[in-house]
Amino acid sequence: MSARKRSALISTAVRAALVASGVAAVPAHALEYNWGEWLFNVDTTLSAGAQWRTESIDKDMAFDEGGLNFNDGNNNFGPGLVSNNMKALLEFSGEYKDFSFFLRGDALYDWVYNENKRDLSDAAYASYNNGIPAGGNLLPGELPRDTIVENGRRTRLLDAFATYNFDVGDQSGAVRFGRQVIAWGGSRFYSGVNALQNPIDAVAAQTPGVEVKEIFLPTSAINLKWDFTGTISAEAYYKLNWERSTLPGVGSFLSTSDTTGAGAERVLLGPLGAAPIVSRLTPEDDDQWGFAARYSSYSGYTFELAYTTSHSNIPGAQIKLDLGGGDSFFREVYTEDIDVWAASFSGNLSEAEVYIDLAYSDNMPFVDVSSQFTDDGYFTRSDVTRGHYWQASVGFSDVYTALPWLSPSIAVLAEAHVQGNNLGESDLIPPPAGITPPGERNLKVTDSAWGYQAVVTLRYFSVIQGMDMNVIGTFRHDVEGYGNAIGLNNGLKEDLMTASIGATAYYLTNWQFDAKYAWYFGNDDAADQTLDDRDNISIGVKYRF
Repeated sequence: MSARKRSALISTAVRAALVASGVAAVPAHALEYNWGEWLFNVDTTLSAGAQWRTESIDKDMAFDEGGLNFNDGNNNFGPGLVSNNMKALLEFSGEYKDFSFFLRGDALYDWVYNENKRDLSDAAYASYNNGIPAGGNLLPGELPRDTIVENGRRTRLLDAFATYNFDVGDQSGAVRFGRQVIAWGGSRFYSGVNALQNPIDAVAAQTPGVEVKEIFLPTSAINLKWDFTGTISAEAYYKLNWERSTLPGVGSFLSTSDTTGAGAERVLLGPLGAAPIVSRLTPEDDDQWGFAARYSSYSGYTFELAYTTSHSNIPGAQIKLDLGGGDSFFREVYTEDIDVWAASFSGNLSEAEVYIDLAYSDNMPFVDVSSQFTDDGYFTRSDVTRGHYWQASVGFSDVYTALPWLSPSIAVLAEAHVQGNNLGESDLIPPPAGITPPGERNLKVTDSAWGYQAVVTLRYFSVIQGMDMNVIGTFRHDVEGYGNAIGLNNGLKEDLMTASIGATAYYLTNWQFDAKYAWYFGNDDAADQTLDDRDNISIGVKYRF
């Protein structure tokens, strides 16, 4: 690769990364040492965080009949402390000539979840999915064991891969084997094919003091990259196993489902009682691969075309009722063989970086909540259906210095997203009689939906000796329609809005201090599984060495 191209690509990548994350370019402070021709690096991050709920429980959301299977997390936590955690992140890497390896693992301990004592009212306990009234074995205030493990005490191996770089004539390449994250596409906020390439750690994403790199979970794969010329390259991978996403544990503070995730045991069926969660329909490990071709101009423009086929790591739900008095059941459904074609573009327009990310699938899974009788005598309340799906995300990032009275450097990142499908208009409201008429469907999706998100970062340098600070504001608005393409995790819920304001301070090269207030508003429909009444404030501190 020529120096000119390398400089252009690095400049664009660094600019995008800084704007997207709102972080200052603080040098790493890893421990380095040599052993012969080997170079080793050890990077350790210790952090502590706390989170408080600042808004009272909305009783209309907590006890609405349409939200009985979505309210345990809301009911378990009144105003006050909801998380008090310590975390450790350890990274170890080594290089020898053209060979390198990388290992990363983390550990979490949260006193709030390990205390296992919540203030649950009698009314809330009556709709507690794992409580004794619903057929479970938990007393009032107790959390499911798996929820405590997932949210309260956890040790994981994350990345573990080896890379070999090679040259073949004037061409170069690299092969990587092991547990790794493969993320294609250019969208910053709305996931594309990368949501199928990697499981998502929704628990880590909601934990105070989280690192961005902790949100996507790696899986075992073989990845090959090849640079044919200075501008044309290709990449292919084959996944060696399938792993599901880590969802918030049932009853945890930001959980919006009592039937999926760690600790899920049963679904409430109103007058029909409750049904156990009997199993997961999981796919095989094979037939997950992808191919991408890229063109990167010397002026910094990048075009990418990609195809992937993968199994969903996010579940749908299947509920079947035996009205004759037999066994009813609920199970998670992970759909196999989802094909996605994708295209992306990024480059500079004047001083701004702009990007477009497109995706299309002809067999995307969707949640179908139609209530119908089946040929095997069951009454189905939820299932998974497939259809054509498309989405487009358009965004830009830029840094402004024309308002020194406000901030010497203002970074802006904004993105709009639109999606659609061929399922046609469906009734989002369940039929009054409880049975969907023949020929009709109840889908948690409209034929199109759109929304947008933005982040504004105000940067302040040397606020005191050795300390830089960022003030970060975010806003999200799901403007119109409902989106529910299971595989890509791009759910949109009409009128849903979220916002946050926070500050991050960097002291010397190894200390980081965070504080953030988060609002959820605009959509208080319990059946939409929103966080409308769970505003919260969080603080955190990190030390890297």
